[in-house]
Amino acid sequence: MDPPQDSGVGSSSSSQKSDVGSSSSSSSQSAFTFKLLVEFSTTPVLGCRIDPAIRVANIDYATIDVPPKHEFTCRWYREYISSSSQRGSIRCSVHPDTSASFRCSSCEMLKLPVKGSYYCSKECYNEAWKKHKVCHRRAQQSLPDNRQAATDSDYISLVFNEFSVPDKSPKLEQKGGKEWVEVCSSNSYVPTVDDIGCCLMLESIAVDCSSGLHLCPIHSIVTVPVLYPPAHRPRSILECVRKSGDFDLKAHSSNGVKFSVLSYNLLANLYAIPSKYRECPEWALSWEYRRQNLLNEIIEYDADILCLQEVQSSHLDNFFKPELTKCGYSVIYKRRRNQVFTRDGHCMDGCATFYRRDVFKEIERYELEFESSVMRVIEALEPKQRNEASDRLKKDNVALIVILEKLENVDTSDGINPRICVANTHIFANPSHPDVKLFQVVELITGLDKIAELKIPVLVCGDFNSLPLSEPHRFIRACGLNNLPDKDIDPLGICQHLKLNHSLPLTSAYACFFNSDGIEEEQRKKFNSENGEPLFTHCTSRFTGTLDYIFYTGDSLTLNGVLELLRREDMGYGIPSPYWSSDHIALMAIFVLNSTSCQQQCSREIPANPWQ
Repeated sequence: MDPPQDSGVGSSSSSQKSDVGSSSSSSSQSAFTFKLLVEFSTTPVLGCRIDPAIRVANIDYATIDVPPKHEFTCRWYREYISSSSQRGSIRCSVHPDTSASFRCSSCEMLKLPVKGSYYCSKECYNEAWKKHKVCHRRAQQSLPDNRQAATDSDYISLVFNEFSVPDKSPKLEQKGGKEWVEVCSSNSYVPTVDDIGCCLMLESIAVDCSSGLHLCPIHSIVTVPVLYPPAHRPRSILECVRKSGDFDLKAHSSNGVKFSVLSYNLLANLYAIPSKYRECPEWALSWEYRRQNLLNEIIEYDADILCLQEVQSSHLDNFFKPELTKCGYSVIYKRRRNQVFTRDGHCMDGCATFYRRDVFKEIERYELEFESSVMRVIEALEPKQRNEASDRLKKDNVALIVILEKLENVDTSDGINPRICVANTHIFANPSHPDVKLFQVVELITGLDKIAELKIPVLVCGDFNSLPLSEPHRFIRACGLNNLPDKDIDPLGICQHLKLNHSLPLTSAYACFFNSDGIEEEQRKKFNSENGEPLFTHCTSRFTGTLDYIFYTGDSLTLNGVLELLRREDMGYGIPSPYWSSDHIALMAIFVLNSTSCQQQCSREIPANPWQ
């Protein structure tokens, strides 16, 4: 359910202070030069960490006094509610309309998200066990000690603990006419099942490191009651059945190397502006909620390779990298050049590629900045066009390319450790610049064409910001363009100076699935029958259409399956929403690299820079 309309971002308003009985008063506040500014979503959600942004500011905006070196002290409180009224608020992770009766003790021991730890019955958990135990295994690999998670043989005896909300008499504190229980003394806090239905309160203070004195009044913020996360909506893997006469038995034999690839534009917090996404409740648009929901979704897909776009640089370091490292991934990252100032300092979004470190090792990587490649095109133009072309083409979009090799301890064909090339990109978005989109796509594919000369299979994933059958899309799928684009697409004539052909036999994974045998009518409705691509991968109230793709070299890789698409009617007014935390949907494909492709891979040295 949606929170009250006035819930949003925590602020330092005096009304909030008086509501919770802050120890500061108007008379005492006048003795201070500084005040605290504290920001966080005041609609907490179970399992979603709250990380307040706290800073010291002058009470009088006309002064510019610099505060002395200081540190923050924080205390989190939960509004006291009797346990009997709390018991029914804990919901089953699989059937959220049902109260939970059991919790997974291994999840608690491994400190996994609480969202997937509660079940309404042993039968419910038994059905979820096959997928659930993967979370145990991944988390256990990251533990420094020897804690063991439940296995197939003993999970019934180890995993189920019937739970009840403690009914002990906690130490209560009176604040603002209410009773509160202290739950945490650190800056951040993760709401637990005990907090469901209760308000939280944060008290924070800045302390002078030299004198130990308070620099400002105690700052207090009260949240709305903690929400239970919305019901999870799982997506299935759909098997791709090759059409008669087009079935490669070798690719599906026991010698084939099977792996999965996910492509997902996460919607960087830089761009998640409430005025732009008015249909999304503010609490569901907050980064505290979105990051945990995105992480849970990514982990559930359990892909071997993750190609993520719009990964904010600050969020890579303080969230995605540490969290996905725990799940067994290594990461490479390429940030866009131009930075903006946020609460996390100067940062920008970029492309991040994660891969399972127990499956692959990195052989080579390339970081492509498209604006660094424009000079040769600009210099080929008429002098009077060069300034305009420079302004038009110099965009800081990037691509990240990595060559991965299957590890020796992973079962591969004939003892060969095959390699694959994975490109992850985010192409320029402005629809009024189709020539810029085409330039960037051509630049990317031209370099990949050189890598493919080594007989290395190629995957090209990302947000191409290009509709099906647009020039960039046709260039990729048809190995080039037969004719130069019209002037309305290429106003400066830059395309005549581009290499508008390539030799990569690139196929769209989802279009291939659409054209396969045995696709059910319910799934077929989610595709555009004219081009075979999904009806949409981006969905907002302003625009709905397909911008994201997974392309692969069809002569060396065979499509085994795809992640099912979503129905437009399930998107409501658009996304992000409480259910889906980006304005794009995730795409995922499973491939098989056959033994013939492995044996054909060339031993020639990998080029130092195919884009030079």
